[in-house]
Amino acid sequence: MEEFEIERDEQEYEEVRPKVDITEGSVLKNVLYMGVPSMIGFGAMTIYALTDIFWVGRLGSAQVAAVTLFGAIAWVLGSTNQIVGTGSVALVSRRFGEKKYDATRDVIRQTLLLKFSMAVVMTAIGLLVVPKVLEVMNAAPDVQGYAITYANIYFWGLPFIFSSYTIYTALRGIGDAPKAMYIMLLSTGLNVGLDPLFIFGLDMGIAGAALATILSAAIAVAVGLVVLASGKTNLRVPLWGRFKPDFDLMLQILKIGIPAGLSGLLRSVAHWLVTTLVASFGTTVVAAFGFSMRIMELGILFGVGLNLGASAIVGQNLGAGKKDRAEEAVVKATLLVLVLCGLLAVIELSFTRQILGLFTDDPEVLATGVPLLRLMAVAQVLIAMHIVLGASFFGSGNTWPPTVITGIIEWAIQIPLILFVIHVLGSTEVGVWYTFLIVSVIEVILTYVWFRRGRWKDRVV
Repeated sequence: MEEFEIERDEQEYEEVRPKVDITEGSVLKNVLYMGVPSMIGFGAMTIYALTDIFWVGRLGSAQVAAVTLFGAIAWVLGSTNQIVGTGSVALVSRRFGEKKYDATRDVIRQTLLLKFSMAVVMTAIGLLVVPKVLEVMNAAPDVQGYAITYANIYFWGLPFIFSSYTIYTALRGIGDAPKAMYIMLLSTGLNVGLDPLFIFGLDMGIAGAALATILSAAIAVAVGLVVLASGKTNLRVPLWGRFKPDFDLMLQILKIGIPAGLSGLLRSVAHWLVTTLVASFGTTVVAAFGFSMRIMELGILFGVGLNLGASAIVGQNLGAGKKDRAEEAVVKATLLVLVLCGLLAVIELSFTRQILGLFTDDPEVLATGVPLLRLMAVAQVLIAMHIVLGASFFGSGNTWPPTVITGIIEWAIQIPLILFVIHVLGSTEVGVWYTFLIVSVIEVILTYVWFRRGRWKDRVV
């Protein structure tokens, strides 16, 4: 029996021939190999988000406010996606680094099952609660109407939206970031093309934006499943007829992911509350907030892309017993994002009004959004560094530190600070904008201190 297992492992090893082994060679080269495609893929998705808000902005400020308010609600419900996703990042990359290829396949399959099932539950909840939550957020009647229209279409596609991220995670986890990028580019290209067609060509308005999003996600999932099963990736993952629930493995995925999901929930509820507080200043301020946040995402994508790439490198190298390489990858990725976001911040600070003017010509929205975008140009550098440092925790499966940091930052500092600025200082929305910069400084310091402790390198999953 033991000889059979050894022979089987050897056969599996022969079957898997990665073009780039991210447990060997130059760490910086591996960071670029994994991080650049991830940045490009998420960059494309961010460009879509900007394109989406561009076209929605042509419908009016009320529609932009509706998408912004709905996005805060969707972020809360979407935190369940992070639970499963984070568990799969750690397990897929770790098992692949250990050269346990059947176990890697099993993690991918169970992640897809979990994601799809959770999305179905979140769809049912979302359809029920969105109207009531919008009332709590004090949205204007026309804004509520647009947001509900958007939600009623968006939620039906949530299983595909959740599952599409599993495709990307699986490919990166097995060290094939370029193919994840290609599928993301395909999905984004479809989204960008369908948006104006549905919104204006078919006269669907804001409903067209939601429909474009879910159709693009569904196509991404279909293509991704075919690619994984084709044998043209670093690991062939046959999927058809193999979706048998493994509850023990599902529980292991959840055990790793629940702290990250709690972190996402804390952050998303805080974001919803912040958006609600911003809404008290009126529709114009909400629209400016929405535009500025979407533009800022362009900088954050550098952090997200390098985080995803570095997480896979951390997981695979820890699986291969190479702790120093795992730490080096995170350090070099953090320095790289500092340079990239620093350059972007210079551009945003130099051409703030012109950049915001690409999305709206409303003078009131411009006047409100310019101060926020300038502050966020600086804050996004720090936020991106915090995100990349987090690759050490997510790649290793040590997901409690980010949760604790999120609780401190969002609930012990930012929310009380915003309430103080509004109700004690009686400040305008500009006072709220400054709180974003303050908390980003504290957040990156806390994350760096926890990273340097190094306990994440000893995490066993």
